[in-house]
Amino acid sequence: MRLSAAAKKYLKMIKPLDLMIVVLLILLSFAPLRVFSLQEQKEQSAGAQEILTAVITHKGKVVHKIKLTGHTGTTKYRFTNGKAYNVVVATGKKVKIVEANCPDQICVQHAAIGKAGQSIVCLPHKLIVEIKSSDGRTFGGIVN
Repeated sequence: MRLSAAAKKYLKMIKPLDLMIVVLLILLSFAPLRVFSLQEQKEQSAGAQEILTAVITHKGKVVHKIKLTGHTGTTKYRFTNGKAYNVVVATGKKVKIVEANCPDQICVQHAAIGKAGQSIVCLPHKLIVEIKSSDGRTFGGIVN
């Protein structure tokens, strides 16, 4: 393979120290990945002591709680407010709204949740299903 004169000119401009700097910068770009993975491992080991609870609120008032830590089987809760209703099901350590008569059905289409700080909201019925931790943590270690 023959190099053009311009390519030869640029290759002469690259010094060994330049290559070392580029390699060092590439390696340093992976540092945040390592830091965040260590932080997540630390949170998971601390998470063994936390108790997760699904808290169901309507217009800011708690209407029902389901303890998810150590939960086995299926627990079903039906919230009714006049003609509006939502059916919340906790299966294992996850909770989901499986049925509702709201027009948009966004809450029903939402995936099951099971980590502190996650929530499912049904805006038409003003219902919130939120996972709360016993140690006050929410998503990403941010304290309430």
